[in-house]
Amino acid sequence: MKSTPAQITCDTLCGELFTSIRMEPDKMVMRLEEALVIHESCAADIVTAAIDAVNAEPGQVRKIVETAMDLAPARAAMITAAVKNYRAPVVVAAAEEQMEVRRAVVPTSAPPQPMAGEQVMRTELPLQTRSIPIVEVRRAEPVAAVQFNEQALEPAMKLTDVPKAQPMK
Repeated sequence: MKSTPAQITCDTLCGELFTSIRMEPDKMVMRLEEALVIHESCAADIVTAAIDAVNAEPGQVRKIVETAMDLAPARAAMITAAVKNYRAPVVVAAAEEQMEVRRAVVPTSAPPQPMAGEQVMRTELPLQTRSIPIVEVRRAEPVAAVQFNEQALEPAMKLTDVPKAQPMK
């Protein structure tokens, strides 16, 4: 709400007011005063937006009307008309999706008859129509033989020709 009245429209101001009241309901009066000072000419829209933001709660509506009347007494008739004609925004339900119904076309003629030498066999369905879970059986199998290659360690080196350190004097 840092714009000048020439740059900001009524709709933008009302949108910002609605959002700020929803975010910080305890600062409603301060935000309403700011909006009315910025754009007094659209007092009716500002009051309507504030009422929308508080979900038309009677106690809050009374505060909104008192604040608006104090700050814009010249617009009292507009404010009163806005409160009297206030209707909660109507939520339009999304149009229901049209469901397409398809029906199988059944031929009117008799079903085909088997030709000479053909035999018609029918399968029988199991009594249960749901799938039967498959039980998995696992058996322990012996581990494959592993061969170990042992390596003989080299004999330890004997360092006999290394001179010993002499004590310091």
